[in-house]
Amino acid sequence: MITAPLPAAHPEVPVHDQPWPWWRRFTLQFGSLYLALYFLVGVQGFAPLPDPLRFALADALSRALFQAPLPPPAGPTGSGDTALDWAWTLALLLVSLLGGAVWTVLDRRPPRPRLTLTLSQVLRVALIWWLAIYGLSKFNFGQFGLLGSGQLDTPYGESSPMGLLWRFMGASPGYQWLAGVAEVLPALLLLHRRTVTLGALVAAVTMTNVLALNLFYDVPVKNFSAHLLLSALVLLALDARRLRALVTGGAVPAQERRPQPRVMTALAWLATAALLGAAALQARTGLAALHTDRQRTQVSAEPLKTRGFHWVNETPYNR
Repeated sequence: MITAPLPAAHPEVPVHDQPWPWWRRFTLQFGSLYLALYFLVGVQGFAPLPDPLRFALADALSRALFQAPLPPPAGPTGSGDTALDWAWTLALLLVSLLGGAVWTVLDRRPPRPRLTLTLSQVLRVALIWWLAIYGLSKFNFGQFGLLGSGQLDTPYGESSPMGLLWRFMGASPGYQWLAGVAEVLPALLLLHRRTVTLGALVAAVTMTNVLALNLFYDVPVKNFSAHLLLSALVLLALDARRLRALVTGGAVPAQERRPQPRVMTALAWLATAALLGAAALQARTGLAALHTDRQRTQVSAEPLKTRGFHWVNETPYNR
């Protein structure tokens, strides 16, 4: 018996070749442009523009949109939330919106996997760098310091919100170290491709707490910390299908990934060793500073006051 041949099965269209709605393409393309620009030339960018040029461009934008000149910067303040910083961030946002719109109109193809890979790498580098910087500074008490007699003598009601937070952190060296671990740990996880999603999750939790402290204690790093949190959330969004499957118990196809070059794997482990070594050195410096502080307390004429205690009567004393 002769039978007709079965029709050839159509292979499943790869995910990256399936059509994307315009809004999805725009979101990815605009977001990629904005985050790349922000970490390159934005607040605390890796290659910032000269301040006079940045001020001139931001001032022109302020005059065009709000009919008001931008207040001139008062010199280095250590703040990342000045009017110039926010106006410059708005300028980068508008440029990215325009660039994303043009990109979406001119290129209607589904974005190539290379785009999401590049975006992921940029965000990983930014998060690793800044989480490591802030985390290491806590091991040697460089960010919050240790409580001194001048801080202890400041009346509670005269404390600024930020000053109150700084004294709260400075009162506990151990808690500062714990905060440092919460920032260095995700940096270590983000160094390795297999643990990127876990690192992004830990970074998102850490940066949510940091942003909340900056917002509600008026620490002038709100702009930058919000973008670090956004970066961690974007990394999680890039792996949303697998995270959703983890929560719902579903299944997703295995990701097609090219083998990572051995040199990149070696560099990741070298960076891991360097970061752990730096953490150990900073912790050693912090222990030395803590030992010196304890010795100063012991030889003080009023040792209890240097530790935050005050006499009420001879026995007992309380805080």
